[in-house]
Amino acid sequence: MPKFSIVAIRFHGERALCFMVLVLWMGIAAASTALAAGARTTPSWQSSLEGFVDGLITTGMDQNAVAGAVVVIVSGDDVVLSKGYRLGDARTGRLMTPEDDVVPLASVTKVFTALAILRLAREGRLALNDAVSEHLPGLKLDQRFGDMRIIHLLSHTAGLEDRYWGYLADHGDRLDMTGLDRISAILPGQVRPPEDVISYSNASFVLLGAIVARVSGQPFEAYLRDAVLIPLDVDTPHFMHERHAAGTISPFHVWTAGRYEAADPEPFPAIHTPSGGLALTATDMGRVMQALLRKGAKEADASPITRAIADLRRAAWPDRQAFAARTLGYWTEAWSGKQVFHHGGTHFGFHTNMTLVPALDIGIFVAANGPSGSSLMALPRRVLREVVAPGEQPVAKRVNCDQACLHAYQGRYITTRRNETGLDRILVPHQTAFTVTAIGDSTLLVTGLGHARRFEAIGDDGFETPEGDTRLGFRRNENGLIAGAHLNGGIHSFDALDFWHSSVSLDSAMWTALTGSLLCLAGGALGWRSRQRYFSVPFCLGVLWISIVFGSVEILKQITQGNDLAQLTSPRAGMWTMTVLHGTGAASLLFAAAWFLATRKERSLRAERLALISALPLFAWSLFAAWKWNLPMAALVW
Repeated sequence: MPKFSIVAIRFHGERALCFMVLVLWMGIAAASTALAAGARTTPSWQSSLEGFVDGLITTGMDQNAVAGAVVVIVSGDDVVLSKGYRLGDARTGRLMTPEDDVVPLASVTKVFTALAILRLAREGRLALNDAVSEHLPGLKLDQRFGDMRIIHLLSHTAGLEDRYWGYLADHGDRLDMTGLDRISAILPGQVRPPEDVISYSNASFVLLGAIVARVSGQPFEAYLRDAVLIPLDVDTPHFMHERHAAGTISPFHVWTAGRYEAADPEPFPAIHTPSGGLALTATDMGRVMQALLRKGAKEADASPITRAIADLRRAAWPDRQAFAARTLGYWTEAWSGKQVFHHGGTHFGFHTNMTLVPALDIGIFVAANGPSGSSLMALPRRVLREVVAPGEQPVAKRVNCDQACLHAYQGRYITTRRNETGLDRILVPHQTAFTVTAIGDSTLLVTGLGHARRFEAIGDDGFETPEGDTRLGFRRNENGLIAGAHLNGGIHSFDALDFWHSSVSLDSAMWTALTGSLLCLAGGALGWRSRQRYFSVPFCLGVLWISIVFGSVEILKQITQGNDLAQLTSPRAGMWTMTVLHGTGAASLLFAAAWFLATRKERSLRAERLALISALPLFAWSLFAAWKWNLPMAALVW
């Protein structure tokens, strides 16, 4: 073979070999890249997720007698877990599924209402600092503590009290009432200045819904569907007030007589839709969470809904520690060192929770179709802490707080979410409250929230649990005295409990009236011994006040045990009877005082007069205490 041929073969052979080596290395690199990408999209926690969720959900369902539940967990563009558990409808035996069961979201609806407001703000059609009266000029709402602004409604800082009796009343039969008239009729009043504290308020979101309708020129439901839900890939939203809702919304269940009983949710007044009337499938919620987690395009290229989504996470009141939990759309906390955004809901016999962890690109939605699904709502927190990021809970640096320092915080605290002006106030002793006790070593013991927990000092008026998972803060009044407390930056806010919000003051109305009645009866008995007269003013007064006490107790028992009070459109007979009883009591005191003055010269009435003058202050105190609890005004402040 010629020499040049051998050289050519050798040259081409070496080049082919080099090419083969190069291709081999490129293949290895591509495979490594693919494997690395696969490792990134399939984190190790996902392999153990389903087993953990299965165990937690089924255990919680057994503990709380929950018939069915759904869970959807998303990460990026992936649906990591989408699963239903047990019964969706006990009447047919149908199992619950994320795709088919339309779940009442209850207060998770508020996130979508906030999105509607923020989209209108992004379009320049309103501003968050606008006064509510600017957009709802026909609203009849006493704002004696300061004008409310849209941002106050969004952040639950408008100063509105809570209301139960009559709040869900349907005034649809009143053809002369406009939408704002109906809202004015059912909304609770303002009882504190705006920006005083965070106090969770359904009424605030009712007003936001009315603002959306007025500014957009569309019914709230239409604007929410077209401007918010459809851009979030939700094509078939359901609203709880719609007539056909009973046939499409999943039933709730109660455990009774050894089995589950299913019932369709009651019709929900359309006025309240913005605060809790939306219903979606868990599959819909998975797509919604993916949209809420996306960072989106650049501001200039982003769609209106994408720009509004960005605002949902903005702090409502930056640099205010007591308000740190509230963004413009969610509650926010730090779990396992990661900032989470969440909102829960409870209504219609359903419990729901949506939690987003942007730093990990994770969204979790869980819903239970029973009235006692609270243990299931802990799922997002436990998934993050025990599966996704275990052992990553940072703990703040501790500071010294001696006994004198700790003593200032001792006492009992009651939730700011309560009623002050109506008969609802009678429920205050049963509202959420806790007791703070100093136990030394810069530590407080908090009891009354379902468990006892230790909190250690971390700064001025600030404490944290040893695990670092819950913070307790205190706020002071203008005199530097402790006026209230808040958990985790205002997710739950409390006022220092005073005498007029304790059951002692309410009980005093009954016991002082009974004591006065016994004094009057004793005076009447002494009068009978001296003059052989069965009836006298003190005796009759004693009998009357015993009747008032026992009549009031019986009426209160019937009222507080009623389960349809939220839907009453007007005071029932018992409330009018309560008002009449206390009116009669006040009139009796005037009559007794007149009798006492008219008989001041009659020596034979000395014992009866002495009994009466001793009883009158007790009766007066009873009336005053009852007035502080709104009992005499039971039917008049409806």
